[in-house]
Amino acid sequence: MIFLDLVEYSYQAKRRTNRTITIEMTKTTTTTMNPAVRAAALKREKKAAAVAARAAGKAAVAEKRAAFEAAWLEGVRNGREEIEKKVLAARKALGLGKNDPNPSGLFEMKEKWEFEMMSALRKKLLGQ
Repeated sequence: MIFLDLVEYSYQAKRRTNRTITIEMTKTTTTTMNPAVRAAALKREKKAAAVAARAAGKAAVAEKRAAFEAAWLEGVRNGREEIEKKVLAARKALGLGKNDPNPSGLFEMKEKWEFEMMSALRKKLLGQ
């Protein structure tokens, strides 16, 4: 007769917020088993491990998305600040006052700078 110490888990996941998932497992040890009971215990353990791995993977992906979104928003904000500095410098060079409208050439330059900023940000974050 073979004596094995197998661990049987019962799985219960609780979602507390959108980003954190708590995994609680209870452990019971079985010392003697016939082959059918051993196979059932291994199947339960494998299934519980798969569910726990999937929950951990979903949490990791959610954190990765949040980090990417924060980096993207920060990059866009910094890029727009730089563009506004360039626009103010160009307005000063053209001799335009505070309340004067922007000429069409300045609008085109601003659109070009925004396109270049978005392309650079995409290349930086996505590697494209």
